[in-house]
Amino acid sequence: MEKVSKCEHCDVDAYYKLDVEYFYSENMTIYLCVKCIRTESKKLIEDFPTIRSLKIEPIMHSTILAITK
Repeated sequence: MEKVSKCEHCDVDAYYKLDVEYFYSENMTIYLCVKCIRTESKKLIEDFPTIRSLKIEPIMHSTILAITK
């Protein structure tokens, strides 16, 4: 479980981790909220030919209880 991070754009709690691997430049990992993940993913889709891989993962917050049987 990861610690609660702040969105890198608007400073609210981040709920997604965005990993981008480019062909000809450095990789990047950013933590984003629900609103910003939509905007950033749209920007990345427009820049698709330069991207080797794109991975969006939800972050499990400590404030969210795990549901077990």
